Amino acid sequence: MKNVLIGLLFLGLTSLAYAQDKPAKDADVEEVKLTGVTVKNMNANYLNKVQDPTTPERVVQLENTAARYDITESDIYDGNHEAYEVIFEQTNGRIIATYDQDGNILTSFEKFTDLTLPAPVRNNLYKEYPGWTVHKDAYLVSYYINSDNVKKLYRIQLRKENQKLNLKCDVDGNIL
Repeated sequence: MKNVLIGLLFLGLTSLAYAQDKPAKDADVEEVKLTGVTVKNMNANYLNKVQDPTTPERVVQLENTAARYDITESDIYDGNHEAYEVIFEQTNGRIIATYDQDGNILTSFEKFTDLTLPAPVRNNLYKEYPGWTVHKDAYLVSYYINSDNVKKLYRIQLRKENQKLNLKCDVDGNIL
């Protein structure tokens, strides 16, 4: 019985070892051109400035939606205005983004509540305020296209027994 199992295992593994033939280097390979494909900037500058490794997933999803939004396809777009304001909402989150005529995000104001705080923020709070619990939290982001500095801030309310403490932290957990 042992030999039969080893034989079946060997047979199964040899069938996985099959490889496809690679075409020769001088073989005729045709270039394929795609028609009807439009490549657009998805506001990469905006995404690079507002997102970092500690950004909560729910925030990343809505920021990606705002970055990919094509204002030129909107019913309100007529090309006669300098800027267009669009509001993106989800449960406990909102982004108010202002787009220019070309679809670039000029400014955004973001507010998200009831998030799982990133590890650096959470760890620093537990270290600095032992015994306190997070009662409320909000993540705020302010983006301006011509500014190198994006404001990202957590507003947190801690509670311990009958006491309340309101704090502001940056994304690294530094209390402001």
